[in-house]
Amino acid sequence: MPFGSEVALTPGLNRFERWYIQLLGAPILGLRIRANAILALLQSVGTPQRIADAGSGRGVITLECARRFAQAEVVGLDLNEAQCRINGAVAQQLGLTNVRFACADVMRLGEFGQFDLILSSDNLEHLEDDLGCARVFWQALHPGGYLLVHVPHLTRNLFGWHRTNWMDIEGHVRPGYSRDGLLALLGRAGFETVDCRYNYNSLETLANDLSYLITGGRERHRQLYALAFPLLLGLAAVGSLYRPRRDGSGLVALARRPGSKPPLISNPQSAIRNPQSL
Repeated sequence: MPFGSEVALTPGLNRFERWYIQLLGAPILGLRIRANAILALLQSVGTPQRIADAGSGRGVITLECARRFAQAEVVGLDLNEAQCRINGAVAQQLGLTNVRFACADVMRLGEFGQFDLILSSDNLEHLEDDLGCARVFWQALHPGGYLLVHVPHLTRNLFGWHRTNWMDIEGHVRPGYSRDGLLALLGRAGFETVDCRYNYNSLETLANDLSYLITGGRERHRQLYALAFPLLLGLAAVGSLYRPRRDGSGLVALARRPGSKPPLISNPQSAIRNPQSL
């Protein structure tokens, strides 16, 4: 089943839109590229019993966590109340009883108890107090729990051409983060970084740039985008065959709140020390 095909269950879609999404999955290219990087790191978090998706959006990553970790309670938080209701209805239709969605600010995450895993996908660049948010995440984790965070890189990198990341996306207060900047932020919040990788190689960035030219990040020109999306998805799929060692247009990091549980690392030599100690 294509990733995000449950979006076809969204109320109000016509027959063609449902068929299109069932065939191709969620038609949101940036989300698909981010999800590839995020889900690849889930194998390193063990078997969490409580998971929070802080800024769940369309809920597709939240629902994927509910499927992958059937033993876990999964909570999706988002400020869009209507989208939370839709996500809850979709989860009910899918028969996923271990997930719920709540309309709440991620800064209130601590009110929902403590978690073993928190996901944050492209949220920190929207927050003036990103350090405060990272500290909220730290406090909302059990000792030994994990934070999996994705952010845009400070620059968009396309075959060696570097330019400042877009600032006209609604809600962005900063273009992104350098790798060192993200590591420092996590370290100041008290986290130990287990892994930090570049995402969005040049082919994925090119596909995403073309998508942005059509939609402007605001779902405009939907018919043109529907025609272009299969080609853009194919281009991004070819790009996904290799990971950028540097110069990616995105960053994904797995960090851990120090505690009694030992970190699960497939390659111990790849662990990154707390940047405060570097």
